[in-house]
Amino acid sequence: MKSGSLLNGRHQALGPQKGHVLLNKDGQRIIYKTLEAGETMPTHHHDGGDVLVVVLAGRLSITQEEQTVDVEAGDYVIFPVGAPHSLVCHEAARIVIYR
Repeated sequence: MKSGSLLNGRHQALGPQKGHVLLNKDGQRIIYKTLEAGETMPTHHHDGGDVLVVVLAGRLSITQEEQTVDVEAGDYVIFPVGAPHSLVCHEAARIVIYR
């Protein structure tokens, strides 16, 4: 068993890492990522399946093609396979990505 904390809970915290793969199995990955205010992620896409992004902390704008949505802690976004998307971080953020 492996345990830890993504939000400074009772287990050992991961700390300020830019990206950490929590699970990589059978072609699926769960990634914990931190972003600083003002940081951006350029337009990109993923093949092989839909992508789920869950915001644990902070505030971001996420764009898929021409549609932008503002998200904050507790929100999630799902991108269909192959959909181009990008993001802008407005407030230091922690996210979990499942792809």
